[in-house]
Amino acid sequence: MKIVLLNVEQAQSIYRSQMVRDFPESELKPFASVQGMMTRGLYEPLAFYDEAGALMAYAWQAVLPQCRNVLLDYFAVLPQYRGSGVGTAVLKELAAYYAPRKQSLIIECEHPAEAPEPAVARRRIGFYLRAGAHAAAMESRLFGVRYQIYSLPADGLAKDEEIHRDLQELYRTMVPEPYYRGNVNFFGA
Repeated sequence: MKIVLLNVEQAQSIYRSQMVRDFPESELKPFASVQGMMTRGLYEPLAFYDEAGALMAYAWQAVLPQCRNVLLDYFAVLPQYRGSGVGTAVLKELAAYYAPRKQSLIIECEHPAEAPEPAVARRRIGFYLRAGAHAAAMESRLFGVRYQIYSLPADGLAKDEEIHRDLQELYRTMVPEPYYRGNVNFFGA
């Protein structure tokens, strides 16, 4: 498996061809926001390719130099590779990629109690837990959507207080005022 840190043009191509299919419109940031964070060195869109050069998955992270943890902002396996073990392999590669410089990947999963499709939310959470993620003692409500928070170790397991602190910093960077206030809330830890 080959990991590629995407440039703006490559990221925009995946955004237009894959992400609009894989994520509801309400969950997608405008690409201009992604591009702005990439330009400032705060966003790392990665793509995962097989030996023949075919795209298998992508994982886009919000990364701040002062934070020991990164936010797995978008993650998807292309439909033809789902259920084949590619997702778990990609998460292992992703953790290894960040291990030299970050402690863990923070993962947000829609809370099954409020998800439009609770069974899908439970399957997603089960996938991350089987891949080695740990539940954090916190939740969030982002733009009205309730999330459970998980941590996938890269160079160690993050403490709940560290996850909470880093998530607040990451979201303050990604969501400008006045949108942050009232739309980004964290509970616990």
